[in-house]
Amino acid sequence: MSKDDGARRSELLFCYDVRMANPNGDPDENRPRIDPVTKKNLVTDFRLKRTIRDYLQQQYPEKYKIFIRAEADAAGNLKQIEDLAENYIQKTDEKIKVGKKEVKKMIVDRRSLIKDHIDIRLFGILFAVNIEKQNISFKQVGPVQFAIGQSLNPVEEVPIRITRVVPTRAELKAGTFGEKSILRYSFIAFRGFVNDVVGKETGLTENEVETMLKAMWFGTNALSTTSKYGQQSRLLLRLCYKEPHTYIGDLDRCISLNQDEMKIEPSKLEDIRQLVLNVDDLFNLLTKNVGEIDEIQYASSDNLMCSWKGEIGTFSKHLSKWYEKEGKPKKIVLSKIV
Repeated sequence: MSKDDGARRSELLFCYDVRMANPNGDPDENRPRIDPVTKKNLVTDFRLKRTIRDYLQQQYPEKYKIFIRAEADAAGNLKQIEDLAENYIQKTDEKIKVGKKEVKKMIVDRRSLIKDHIDIRLFGILFAVNIEKQNISFKQVGPVQFAIGQSLNPVEEVPIRITRVVPTRAELKAGTFGEKSILRYSFIAFRGFVNDVVGKETGLTENEVETMLKAMWFGTNALSTTSKYGQQSRLLLRLCYKEPHTYIGDLDRCISLNQDEMKIEPSKLEDIRQLVLNVDDLFNLLTKNVGEIDEIQYASSDNLMCSWKGEIGTFSKHLSKWYEKEGKPKKIVLSKIV
């Protein structure tokens, strides 16, 4: 199969951890998002998609164009969606009434917009703009979708008081005090899905999906802002399916913290070295569905210890053992993402 062929139907599991940082602040106070019932950390799919977009834009500026991006105009103001979409709005021969005038109807050049932007081919887009008093909307479902990410451990929010050395107002003679919130530690799991049928609509290729996986892995590690520094990719798994309708689902529910092997309560975790990830259910799931899988792609950190059948080791070590017994006889391809 060529990498330029259409994206394969597949499911994703992505885990990363955060130490003394804020992985995804809320829009009001920029505090970490925490489920009030479970006390687990929540991270939106928008945050993960932004990580991917930013990495692609920084690493492949000549190869891939990003539509949803922060870009300033000549005056230094951030462009609005109308500005970003302007070059893709075209007039048709159809006439419509706008107020008392009869004008040519404007539409979005769908083909060019999708063809030019990898993030639309991946994630789709929905927007509405008003140009020359015409309401113009555009919607494209994306073949790659992620559920809300959730930590496996209850988290502890840590408020930190900070001092601004430079005054924020002219009349102040000294710096002011402020506060920010971080998490002591959070081990976050995302699940995702690549829909091959929708991928044909956007023209998403297999090569672009694999590039996205690298952007997830390296982009997470590259987040170096004050609030985001302290994040590390730990596990990335992609199951590519043979048949067009296969869907297993809930890969994130097949992993858990192995408290029997940990010497600390999950809510008190501070470091990856204190954690053991139980992958028994995950490998049981792979065995149960081994006939549906065409290829397993993965990346894993050697610092992440996993337990499988009572044995502690790296995910790579366990996967190799499982593959020799279950995957290889079924002629499943096993390959590393990074």
